[in-house]
Amino acid sequence: MSPSPKKKPAARKRDSEPKRAYLSRDKRRQTLLDVASTIVEQHGWAALTMSALAERGGTSRQLVYQHFPSLEKLLADTAWHIFQGTMHDTRASVAAHPSNLSEAARASESFTLDLPPGRGDALWQLVAGTAASTPELEKIRHNLRQLIVGLWAPLVRKQLGLNAADARAYAWMAIMSFWGMRQLIRDGEVSRSRGVRLFGEFLDRLSQP
Repeated sequence: MSPSPKKKPAARKRDSEPKRAYLSRDKRRQTLLDVASTIVEQHGWAALTMSALAERGGTSRQLVYQHFPSLEKLLADTAWHIFQGTMHDTRASVAAHPSNLSEAARASESFTLDLPPGRGDALWQLVAGTAASTPELEKIRHNLRQLIVGLWAPLVRKQLGLNAADARAYAWMAIMSFWGMRQLIRDGEVSRSRGVRLFGEFLDRLSQP
């Protein structure tokens, strides 16, 4: 008597298994940048590595390298990802007050002070050059400075009657004063209302002929 044929194991019901959501290349890249920004905002720039992004993003290093071929590229793209919202709002503030430095500054300071603390700290570290001692972050800091100064220098030059070089220097010093005020608030040295008032008085005095 021949043995009965073995029954094939029942096929798994694939329909019942959860399907992994498909993300386009651009969407996947944006998701990774969101994760990279979170790492920086929570732990600082030195914590952002390819391995950390892969682990935190639940993906492989190979996929991370497909979007960011080097750590330098990842740092640069993350810096811009963090900075671009502030850049957009600052440009709008200057455009809304093209002849009044104090009013333009007051319009822009509110959204910057309202940034989540970690994001504000990440920007401050870039602006102040304390993010990390790497050539790429130094290059990023320089490029961001040129962008920020490029927004404010024309207004400073127009209002104070300075030459182009001096207007850029004044603009950068005023910007650093703002971030210094933000750090005083962050460290609890002054209240937000007092810090804003003092910075406003500083700009008013600067703007006086």
